[in-house]
Amino acid sequence: MRVRDGVPLWGWLIAVLCLAAVPIGAASATGVASAAALSPTTAQATADDLGPLPGTSSVSFTLDLGARHQAQLQTLVSAGTKVSSAAWNAMYGPDPAAVTRARAVLSRAGLSSTWVPGDSLITVGGPARTVERFLHVRLDRYVLRGSDTTRFYAPERTPAVPKSIARWVTAVVGPSDYPHALAAAIPQSEYGISPAEATSFYDLTPLRKAGLDGTGTTVVFLEATVPPAADLAAYAKKFHLPPFDVKVRTDPRAWGAPETTTTSGWADDAEESALDLEVVHGLAPGAREVAYEFGDDSDVPAMVQAMIRQNPDAVLTSSYSMADCERSPGGREDAQSLNAVFEHAAAQGTTIYFASGDRGAFACLPDGNPSTEQALSVDPDVDSPYITGVGGTSAFLASNGSYYKEAAWGEPLETWGSGGGLSGLFKQPSYQVAPGLGANTLTGRGVPDVACDADSDVSGWDVFEPTESSKGIGVAEYADGGTSAAAPCWAAITALIDEDLLHQNLPEVGFANPALYDFARVPAGLPALAFHQVTEGSNFHFLATAGWNPATGLGTPDAAHLADDFEWYERAKT
Repeated sequence: MRVRDGVPLWGWLIAVLCLAAVPIGAASATGVASAAALSPTTAQATADDLGPLPGTSSVSFTLDLGARHQAQLQTLVSAGTKVSSAAWNAMYGPDPAAVTRARAVLSRAGLSSTWVPGDSLITVGGPARTVERFLHVRLDRYVLRGSDTTRFYAPERTPAVPKSIARWVTAVVGPSDYPHALAAAIPQSEYGISPAEATSFYDLTPLRKAGLDGTGTTVVFLEATVPPAADLAAYAKKFHLPPFDVKVRTDPRAWGAPETTTTSGWADDAEESALDLEVVHGLAPGAREVAYEFGDDSDVPAMVQAMIRQNPDAVLTSSYSMADCERSPGGREDAQSLNAVFEHAAAQGTTIYFASGDRGAFACLPDGNPSTEQALSVDPDVDSPYITGVGGTSAFLASNGSYYKEAAWGEPLETWGSGGGLSGLFKQPSYQVAPGLGANTLTGRGVPDVACDADSDVSGWDVFEPTESSKGIGVAEYADGGTSAAAPCWAAITALIDEDLLHQNLPEVGFANPALYDFARVPAGLPALAFHQVTEGSNFHFLATAGWNPATGLGTPDAAHLADDFEWYERAKT
């Protein structure tokens, strides 16, 4: 193969991890079965070539610089030895000098890059024409023939990096947005991922084997109603868990009367509550659960304040949104009122997780206002700098149920995805500094902070929820998800970590964000890497990249590592 002015690289991969942003309403084939059946090479070979990709189109790809001392590393891994983050960075990660040289070459070429210390991958982005010149390729647009009109772009030949960095680069991933389906290593049951599978996937197993189940901790939930006891009992029975012990708090005079089974929309809200309670119980069955029921949206800030005041050491989780987006009517006011409550909560050390929303980068979509629905915006309940916003992923399990990989959750055809973006109300907080994200580099508070499994189609959570029928209220088993599942996932993991900290006579997690961003910066002495980096997919506008990003935040949890890191963090403070 002849390549002008470059060195050919074998192993070129065309994958969905380099998806370009998909504007709402644009042609997309994510989830199209027939496209998923074709390999990228076959798809490109059999598709109609529509000509060059416009030069200003946003394109991304990844450079793999590999690890050092491979033989020694393989020996350690084979022996089951764990390598600390400090040792990895010093001994096994890519040569920092090589990274510096590669990023300098990229910058001179007009391309942006992101790299997390210790990672072997550099994420690169820029205009199509600039990428073409750098990789010595031409990017063409293609459309599949027949009934499946999938459109995508791809290079017409194997990319080749400049000779000046070729000796360090072991592979180029992309550039292409062919929507080849990501498949789980094993098929999931029709009802989704079980608590045991989630425990293995997010590395809760060492905590559970150590006897941690959340005992002595409390998780409080913001809900419009609670599900019937039969649903919770069915869930506990199937997964051999102890019975639920849910305390319900109501105060009709303070925050309105809760819904009943005769209220319109009761079933939907009861399903939401069932998902929240069951995700936490499945991962932390010993945690005490308290559900606060409200009846009027305007009273939610007052109820949240009461929740915090009455449960100062609890973990609070919410999947509820008072307004569609910051730009919608009342959005600014809702955000400001909650922020004042959250600021107090953070000051006293309350842990709060709020779902980032399910409309990707376009939180205004549901409000039906043509002037705002296609504008970038975030949910006003999650934009406060004093809470931890939780985005969503699609999770892919390994054959033994352990961690394989994740992608940012985004379903363009249905416009469901991980809520995220930049607040137009609140500034970037001082703690929000991470690899690829310096101080005062964002135009506003970045959302989300972290993420967890949310894709009900690919990796839904196995739950029991009420269903309405002509015979009354029944119990049904579903695969459910959304960031409504992601927030309680983090709440449950935090309950286990709090229990561990209490056993060590250490303070509980409290306001989590300063510690989480500190972990992401991998300070000297940090016991382990706290997050799974998510570098595939997008939330319709923002790509998932290494370091913090507005689709999946810092990444998803490695629970056992997080527990070790919080022990280290709390000891360092005392």
